[in-house]
Amino acid sequence: MMPLSSWMESYSRRQQFRRIATTLLGERDEIICDLGYSRQELVSALKLPLRSDALTYIEQRRSKRRLAD
Repeated sequence: MMPLSSWMESYSRRQQFRRIATTLLGERDEIICDLGYSRQELVSALKLPLRSDALTYIEQRRSKRRLAD
């Protein structure tokens, strides 16, 4: 079981990601792509369980895409 402070930090990080992702999803696909993300990845990250770090997930996907290009 995670300590309360660790859980709160994780929750805060997730809420921060949620605000950023929700804002980005309001933009056109071209803008999202210019920032190095994809709409599908953002939506997938929002659906991850709370215990998963959505920011890490997005950055890993972004790195894999860069290596593939």
